[in-house]
Formats: sequence, structure tokens, C-alpha cells
Amino acid sequence: MKKSNQLANPFTAWAGHRLFHVVAGTLVGAMAVTQATAMLPTPEPALDNATTMQSTNNSNSSAQAINTKITASLISVDANGQELLVPVTDKTRLQSGNVLEYQGFFTNTNPDRVRKMTVTLTIPEQVELLRAVSPDFPYGSVDGNTFARMPLRTRVDNQLQEVDLKHYTAVRWDLEGVGLNDTVVVKYRAKVK
Repeated sequence: MKKSNQLANPFTAWAGHRLFHVVAGTLVGAMAVTQATAMLPTPEPALDNATTMQSTNNSNSSAQAINTKITASLISVDANGQELLVPVTDKTRLQSGNVLEYQGFFTNTNPDRVRKMTVTLTIPEQVELLRAVSPDFPYGSVDGNTFARMPLRTRVDNQLQEVDLKHYTAVRWDLEGVGLNDTVVVKYRAKVK
């Protein structure tokens, strides 16, 4: 049986992978919680996905629109030693040890300010999270469902130890006060296995 090189075209192996999850609420009425999802960026130049989210728990609430854009870039170094972000395309050849930066851009296109937005970026199986996560004070998860402030800790032989980053499956941020047409950016870096 011929083994395919999943790293030759990064989009083939990750085409069905859910990369992020958004939960948002507005100042209109009670705190509304809804969700939207998108896939790993495709090689097409237009990566914008306008997502409209409708609250179901308050009949007077307005529709919530969060415009989302996710990018993946390969980290490289130029001749002067300066770091460069090279966008990942269908022609990008990834190798074990390459470092990628995933960035999520979330723009509030609501008529109102978003009081609190929770954004979760999942971590593809083919990469391992690095400590470079922004903004500070994120939450991490090893199962994609239960989140705790990073770094995650667990008990091993009755001693509290940090969970190795290779076990993380998602990172989450609570973002507050996103004004009309304001864009918030979250990002993390990961190493190709």
C-alpha cells in the first residue's frame, strides 16, 4: 500500500478540519450566546467568511454579524535574519519541523458593540502547539470540550505537572468590548510533526 505524503499539500489532509469556533454576545437585552464555525483556509485568495448569527433566546435581539478571516503562514527567515510570514498556499511544501502561524481576524459588523466574544481555534492533528499564543491568558483544552487557563496542569504520581503542549487540541480566548467595525486578532504558532 502506497503511503501518501500528507505534508506535501497541507490542505488535502486538513480540508475537513474545523479550525475555529466563535461564540458572541451583544449588549442588546440579555447576553445572547450563539455560534459559528469555519474551515481551515483554502488556497483561494479570498478567505473572508461573513457569518451571521441569530440569537434565539430573546425575541427583541438583533442579528449578530461577525466577519471572520483565518490565515495560515509559514515562518521563515530572510538573509538579514528577520522573521517573515509566508502565506500557505496549495503550492506550499511543508516538512516536519516547519513552524506555522495561524491568525484569526474577527470583525464586528453588528449595529451594536459586542460585549463579549469567545473565540476557539482548534489545533490540527498534524501540528503541535508552541508557546507563542496571543493575546495573553488563553484557555487550553486537550479534548476540545473542557477548557482551563493555560498552562494546563495534571496530577502524575500524585504530583502536579504541566501538560505537554503536544496534547493540546484547542486554544480559546474571551475577548471583550468589540466595537462596531473593530477587528480583534488571535493567533498561535505550531510546529509540523
